[in-house]
Order: sequence, then structure tokens, then C-alpha cells
Amino acid sequence: MFIASNVDDACLVFLFSKVNANAISALLASLDIHPILNRLTVFLPPYKSDPKEIRDEVKNYKKIIFAASVFSSQLDAYIDAIKKFKDEFKDRETIAIAGGPHPMGDPLSLLINGFDAVCLGEGEITFPEFILWFLQDNENLDQVPGIAYLDTNMNLVKTKKPPRIDLDRYPPFSVRHGLYRPIEITRGCAWKCRFCQIRSKGNNPVRHRSPDIVRKYAKIIDERFRQKGTDIRFISPNALSYGSPDGKTLRLDKVKEMLVKVREVIGESGKIFFGSFPSEVRPETITGESVKLLKEYSNSRRIIVGGQSGSKKVLEMAARGHTPEDTIRAVKLLIQNGFDVDVDIIFGLPGEEEEDIEQTIDHMKELIGLGATIHSHTFMPLVGTPFASAPAGKVDRKYQDIIAKLQGKKLLKGQHARQEMLAERMAETRKMIKEFRKKLANRN
Repeated sequence: MFIASNVDDACLVFLFSKVNANAISALLASLDIHPILNRLTVFLPPYKSDPKEIRDEVKNYKKIIFAASVFSSQLDAYIDAIKKFKDEFKDRETIAIAGGPHPMGDPLSLLINGFDAVCLGEGEITFPEFILWFLQDNENLDQVPGIAYLDTNMNLVKTKKPPRIDLDRYPPFSVRHGLYRPIEITRGCAWKCRFCQIRSKGNNPVRHRSPDIVRKYAKIIDERFRQKGTDIRFISPNALSYGSPDGKTLRLDKVKEMLVKVREVIGESGKIFFGSFPSEVRPETITGESVKLLKEYSNSRRIIVGGQSGSKKVLEMAARGHTPEDTIRAVKLLIQNGFDVDVDIIFGLPGEEEEDIEQTIDHMKELIGLGATIHSHTFMPLVGTPFASAPAGKVDRKYQDIIAKLQGKKLLKGQHARQEMLAERMAETRKMIKEFRKKLANRN
């Protein structure tokens, strides 16, 4: 039987990174509203910190839950971190759970490297259930929904999926822990881009927080930050898809309703950023009507457009669902209406050949001629995506030449160099996991 002291004897150590702060805040918010776990003590040490730095703070707790939200680009760093933290507190009863895009796509890579369980989908139900299980009897792990773990024979076990959550029933961020983050207005994406991990998150349909609930949390942010100046930002894979039942058909009336309600609570002194990070827009959603809405109801003056390539063939192979001409049309319309525009371009996408590189370079030149800035990336084969087994992206010499020219004129910015290096490291990690799977297969 569960008793109050179970919570008082335990603490949660969530290994923190600013890059993962949105997910961490949402998961902690699921504990904030829990009738039992809202009392759980939480520590947020940076994941690259020395575990000894929190030893005095956790000295009175018998049980420690370690948690991490992990992107593929962070895999090596988090594996190193969890080993250090678990080793430092091996005198306690500990357990470690990972969630996020990488664990969902490849749970085994975490489970053979120090984590005891992985959350396979939405965490708002799974995370509290896992903690409750650990605080009670530590038996019947297979009853915790939505996780993967290794059994005593090193076989991968996946438990039943929890029901899809209603976003309106869960806070988008944790007030208790002061982690005020952008408001997630849409979860899931109707498009199936083959390089993107959003499609791998449990095949969840597109869902939206209702305008009244978005208003509620905008008010909470405003009450906290009005004296300093309120900024309301949103999390969405495609900002202008808000309110759409299928994620593709625009419902700008719903977008307007939501933005009007937010403006009601933050007043004219507050600022609304919509269509800018972390809620970019797809090219085909830019229309005369949507641009008018952005001008009237948002303070965003820099819009991020996901163009990705100047090659129609490469876009089709990636299942993007738009053409280079759609990107040009969208950028023209935005710039004509006074917006600054960043266009995402990914170097080294699968299937890219010399002709495609030349087309993308010409595309970039045309975009810059219109007044846009290039936001550069290098393709990374992310686990859980159809392109997971593709070769790591390379920044071709022709790209390097134009990158040097554009960076000098401040017309290109991005993480392409770092991502190219990370893609190579991720390829090595894939080899390690492949070898482990072979060993398991041979043993069985």
C-alpha cells in the first residue's frame, strides 16, 4: 500500500539542459497536478555538472529517480552523465528513465548504457506512473504503460501504450518549478517528412490546446512577467496549422480566435511571437489571408519558413509535400508585407546529387535576392525516422564555397558544421547498437 512517507523518502533528479527545457517543464507539470507526486522534491542539476555538487542536497533521501529528455545529438553526453550520477549515488536505491525523441526511436541505445527504462511516447501519463511504481514495491514493471526495459534475460520488453492525452487536461509548463516555457498549442504533425522525429512520436494525431486553455496559461505568464514585459511564444511543428482537424487544412478562424484571446489577457504592452521559433511555418500555409493575420495579431517580424531544399526531387524523396516554388512564393509574400524571413535549408539530404546541389544553391541565391536569410542545417540520420539508416549528411564543397560568401555578408547562419560532426558520431553509435543486437540474436 502506498503511504505518504514513500514520497518524502524520495527525490527526483532531472538532468537539465536548456535545449530540453520545454519537455522537462511539461513533465514536471504532470507531477504538479498529481494528487500524490505534487509533493515530490525535485532537483534540476545541469546534465554536464559534477554529481558531487548535489550530494549534500539529496543526503536525506533513500530513493533517487534520475530522469533525462534526450535528443539524438545529446546521446553520448547523456550516457556519460547518467553513468556518473548513478555511480556517485550507488549507496542509494536509484533508477533512471529517459524520454524524448532519441529514446522513442531507439530505446536500446539508452537501456544498454545505464538507463533502466525508456518512455516510448507521451510522458504525461507514463512518467508519474513510473515514479509511483518505483516508490511502491518495485515489482510488475510490465504494468507501467508506455515504457521499454530489458528483462533479466536482456530481452527488450515494451509495455502497452497509454491512452492519448487531452492537451487541455495538462499544463504546458511547470509553475511550481518556475519553468515558464512557450505554450505548446499543437502536438503531432500531419506531414510525414522522412528526416523528422516528430513523425516517430507514437503516431499521434494532430491535437490542439483550445483557445480558452491557451488564454489561461498566457495569463499565468503575464501575471509573472508583466512588470518586465510579457512575451508569449508557442510550440508547434507548423504554427498556422493550429485548430486544423487534419493538420493540413487551414483554419485561420481558429488561429485568430486563439491569438485574440491571448491579446485580451496580455494587453497591448505584451508581445505575441507566432510563426517564429519555436513555431515555424510551412511554405504552403503562407497566403494573403494568413500573412494579414500575422501582421495584425502577432508581434513577430521575423518568420521562419521550412524550405529545406531547392531540388524538387529531394523534397519529394523526403516527403515534404511542397515544392521550391512554394517556398519562393511564400518568401515573396512575406517580404512584400514587411516581414524578415529565415529559410531553413538542409545540406546533404538523402538522394541529393550534384544537380540537386546546384539547384539548391541557385534556390538560396534567389531567396537571398528576395531579401531572405538562410538558416543552414546538415542532414542527420535520426533514429525512429525512415531516413535513420541513410548515410550521415555531408556539406559538399560547392556548398562550402557559397556558405563562406554568405556568412561574410551575414546572410547565412546555422549549425551545419556542428551537425555534420554530430551526424558522424551518431553513425558510430548506430554501429555499436547494431553489434549489440547481433550478440543478443546469436545468444538467443
